[in-house]
Amino acid sequence: MKQIKPETVASAENAVRDTKNWLAVFKTEYDVPDEAVKKLHEKLDEISDNMRGLKCTPKGADPNTIRPVSNALRDLKNWLATFAKEYDLSAETVKVLHQNMDKIGQKLALIDCK
Repeated sequence: MKQIKPETVASAENAVRDTKNWLAVFKTEYDVPDEAVKKLHEKLDEISDNMRGLKCTPKGADPNTIRPVSNALRDLKNWLATFAKEYDLSAETVKVLHQNMDKIGQKLALIDCK
């Protein structure tokens, strides 16, 4: 049975970790309320939690285990629209947030089996 290549998951986990670390700077630079940063951390944790369940099939990464990770990232990106309005974030702030979420998505797309 194939297994997930650890380095591909590590890369995706690092992207989530980097984004979480970046939130401290983001909070100060864009004056984002504590409650909003907490919610962002929770949503990023959900992505990480779902990554722990990734599995492989003989044909490659199991889509049934990838779907929850993808859904969590999609939900986070959708939530950003509400988040931006609720906290009156600038277009630049939203752009930077989306860029960070896209980095995570790019790393997730590279997860592979060996």
